[in-house]
Parts: sequence; C-alpha cells; structure tokens
Amino acid sequence: MGAARLYRAGMPFNTVDLPEVDYVQSADVIYFAHLNYPPSKLTRSGHTSWAFAEVTFGPTITAPTGVVATASKPNTDAANNGDNYWLRTAHYAVAAVNEAGQISRLSAHATASNDLSLKGNLNTITWTAHPDAEFYVVFKRDNDGTFGYIGRAEEARFVDGEGGIAPDYADGPRVGENPFAGPGDYPSTVTFHQQRLLWGRTRNKPNGIWGSQAADFENMDRSRPSKPDDALTMGLVSDRVNAVEQLASLRSLLALTSDGIFAINGGQQGDPMTATQIVADRQVGRGASRLNPIVLDSVLFFRPNQGSSVRTLGYTFEVDGYKSNDVAIFSPHFFDGFEIVSWAHQQEPYSAIWAVRSDGKLLCLTWEQEQQVWGWTLCEFAGFVESVAVITERGMDRVYLAIRRTLAGQEQVLIERMALPLLVADDLVDSCYLDCAVTQKYDPPRDVVDQLWHLEGEAVTAFADGYVVEGLTVTGGKVALGFAASTVTVGLPYSGEIETLPLTLMGQQGSAHVSRQMIEEVTVRVEKTRGIKVGASGGELFEVKQREYEGLDQPIDLKTGDYDVRLSAAWSNAATVRVVQDYPLPATINALFLKPRVTK
Repeated sequence: MGAARLYRAGMPFNTVDLPEVDYVQSADVIYFAHLNYPPSKLTRSGHTSWAFAEVTFGPTITAPTGVVATASKPNTDAANNGDNYWLRTAHYAVAAVNEAGQISRLSAHATASNDLSLKGNLNTITWTAHPDAEFYVVFKRDNDGTFGYIGRAEEARFVDGEGGIAPDYADGPRVGENPFAGPGDYPSTVTFHQQRLLWGRTRNKPNGIWGSQAADFENMDRSRPSKPDDALTMGLVSDRVNAVEQLASLRSLLALTSDGIFAINGGQQGDPMTATQIVADRQVGRGASRLNPIVLDSVLFFRPNQGSSVRTLGYTFEVDGYKSNDVAIFSPHFFDGFEIVSWAHQQEPYSAIWAVRSDGKLLCLTWEQEQQVWGWTLCEFAGFVESVAVITERGMDRVYLAIRRTLAGQEQVLIERMALPLLVADDLVDSCYLDCAVTQKYDPPRDVVDQLWHLEGEAVTAFADGYVVEGLTVTGGKVALGFAASTVTVGLPYSGEIETLPLTLMGQQGSAHVSRQMIEEVTVRVEKTRGIKVGASGGELFEVKQREYEGLDQPIDLKTGDYDVRLSAAWSNAATVRVVQDYPLPATINALFLKPRVTK
C-alpha cells in the first residue's frame, strides 16, 4: 500500500465564502476573485512550496532613480546683448525597459532652465543605472504640459540640444493604476483572453470589465493617450442592469451577465480587442447564473439565472453570431425544481460533464458535438454530493467528488476519486464498480481485508481477483472473504439500470399506444460486459448467461456480442425493457433489438 501526506497552505478566504470564489490558472499560478477580498493568487514554486498573496498590480521593473538634468548654456547671445536669449524650463523623466519589453513607471522629475534654440546650448539628463534595464526611454514636458517621448538611451545618459527635441505627445508614458484598490472595488470573476487577464463586476461597478496589459497579467497601467497594448476598461450598457456574473474566452470574450450575454471584440467579429478598440455586442437575451461556465470544444455551457435548465452558446455562421440552445429539454424531469450547484468537464477517456444537483444527486451529460447527440444520466450515491472537480493525471481526467455520508454512525465529508472505466479486458481484476470503495493488493494473497474503518458496520460487497463476494459486513475495520485473493476492492454496492422508451409502432390500426403490447424477446448487443439482467417492465429479470469455455474455478470472461433473451409475458399500454447491472462488474450496452407483440 502507498503512503499519503497532507500539505496545507493557509488561504485568505473564509469557508462560507468559497462557493463565490472564482479562479483561473496559468501554469503554476492561480488567480482568485471574490467581491469581499482583494484579488489574490496562489503560486507553486515547488512540490511543497505553495503561497497565497494579494496581487500587486504594476510593472515588475522599478523606475530609475537619481535623475538629474544639467543645463549647459555657453550661448547667451552676448553679441546682441542677450536679446535672443530666452530661458525656458523643461521637465524630464525616465522609464526603464527590461529584456521582456516591460516598461517601468516614470521616475521623479528633474528640471533644467535653458534656451535650447541657441546653438551650443544643451541639457544633459543623467540617472543611476538600473540593473534590470535593457534600455531607457526619456520623456519631456514644457511648463505645465503633459509628458511626451523624446528619445531612447542605451546608457544612463541622454542629451537634449540642437534646438531642443520636441516631445511626441501621442507617445506618452505609462501611468500607474489599480482599479481594485479597496472594498467595493474588488472583482468577483476572472479569466484569460487574448494574452490578457480579465476581471469583472465589483460592487461599485457591477457591469464593469477590466483587462491587464497584453502579455503582462499583473499590470493595469495605462498611457496618456492610450496605446493598443495598454490595460483596458469598459462597462456593459443595455436596457437593464447587466451585472457581470462570469467571463469566458471563446471566439470572443464572452461576458455572461444577469440580463444577457455579450460578445466583446476589437471592432469586427473576431478582431482582437485593444485598449483603443473594443466593442461589446449583445448576443443572447437570457441572463446567466453565477455558476462558472464550461467550455467544451467550441461550445460554452452555462446555467441560466432563471428556471431550471442548462444551455449552450456557440458561434454559427448562419447568424454570424452566437446562438443558444437548451440541452436539458429532453430530460426536464432531471431539472425541474433543482439547480446545478457544481460541475466539471471530463475530456478523457470519455467526454462528459459531471454536474452536482442541489439535492445532492450527480448528473452526467455525454456530448458528441460532431453528431449533435447528447444524453443525461442520473447517478445516485449513498450520500449527498457537495461538489465535483476534474484533475488531469497521467493523460486521463480523474473525477473527484466531495460527498457527505453517514458512516459508522457519524456524518462526514469524504473526498473520493471516481474509478476509470474499464478500457481493456485485462483490467477486470483492477476495475472498481463499487461506491465509497478502496482497492488493496496483497503479496502473498490474503483472505482478510483490513483498513476499512470508514465503512465500519456497513453491508459491503467485495470484488476479489475477478469474483464477486456479497453479504459482507465490516467489523473492526475488516471483512473475511472466505478465500485468499491478491487484488480486492471493497465498497458499497449499487445498481445501474437502463429502461427503453415505450414502443411507438404505426400500423393499419393506428398507433400502438392505443393497443395492448408486449415485448416477447430482446437481443442485447454488449461490449466487454458481464453479469447483466434483462426483463420487461413489470416482469421478471433474467440474467444473461455468458459462461462458455472458462473453467469452473475461473471467473467468467467479459463478452462482446449479441445475446438473445426471451422475456416473461407482461402486457401493458407502454411496454418497455429494463437492463439492470447490480453486480460490481462492467456493462456497456450498445443496442437493444426488440420483438414486440401488439393486440388489436
């Protein structure tokens, strides 16, 4: 058995605030947003080195220091008694630029009084060399005007002379900004889009969106006048209050608000947004909830802020915009009266969205966008599911659940990892089709399984070296198998069930819905399956017999193929077929072929 160690890192959030925390990850840094807390981040610098910190907005390179402007004025127009000598005061400031192209804020100002229109006069600006500077940019202003660019210096020295360099006021310096400086200005949602870190919705500006400089996530500085790669800000305006619930990156930046969904671009559809060109177009008139959206391929899934449903949002060429569809319309009974409170997308091995319902049940949406086919499944546990997350491990997405259970007479919340589905036949002994289970390997084999304290007093089932052992009860953290086994999984049993829709057959007498009907026989097409039972609705269940060439002392192999099952007579006005798996064994049903009988 392996060993586990807990690593703890103190977080700034109170437990009751965690449902409202939004986050986004970039490599080893996770950024967090919450209305009641300053923007923060969790940085991983080693396997056992994790640290929370508030985000300090601004460039990482500091401004140059020791700036001095010295006037050299050998020409005072003495030949004309100084009639053409006119002193003017110039203000100078310097910014440093590092190797990554990040520009510092301006240094302190230095002044020099001179008449640079006279030949020979010049102002020399010097400063302390910056250790991180690749080069420097120098700005100038006259009297009380604004600063403009006058030149670049490779060294810590610049000369302004020969008539005086006129400032380029269209190329101004960066000005320090932090739009989230205090309570009321803390954002509640965060995402990445087009190399920018985007924040949205504060108490003081619920419809506001702020973006960092391009490729500089923690820099909100802006130039005067603005430049395309500056930090940006905007407010969404419509006929109602548009509180930004979530931000998502798709073809455009999508702002999911309480009253609609906006696509934000840089002018034309799909153009990159900049600080000087940004346009928001309302796409959908349905508001979204605070539940974080899921992006699956080129489609966004979101929960509306009204009603009980799940909707998609995707770009379509037909309307040259985004279109929304209801993907819960075929399974409304799964959603009426409930809400999705947590969900996550599992990309591999099968594309599925796992969604936690407000009553603690787990829904699974399988989605094939290419075929426009989807379906919902209800998963019930011996406990209340609180939340779900997906973590990629060794090329597979693993589903983690927080489940509140009452075990051994005590209520507790367990963090459980869902087992992977069976991929090849050789995996059968290592498979897990039990709830709240643990798998243990023994060498040499053992007939007693221990370390089951979390299941104390519970009726459990074991799957040992390919055999099912039922009717066990955990006592003293142990169960006795009755035989020695090398690989054993012990957990709570559960049952999986499929039921077909009622038959709808059209004949000379009209629809079969107005006649009595019965399913006489069914052919079940399975893949890598064992131990299923088949029966008609209201009738007896028959186990599919699969043992063929295996020895009596060997477990039955998994089978792939078609099996014919005759069913007991069960007449009804809505005949259906049930397929049940109540053993801890794999079952994949690819098709059901029915042979019905209909009365007049």
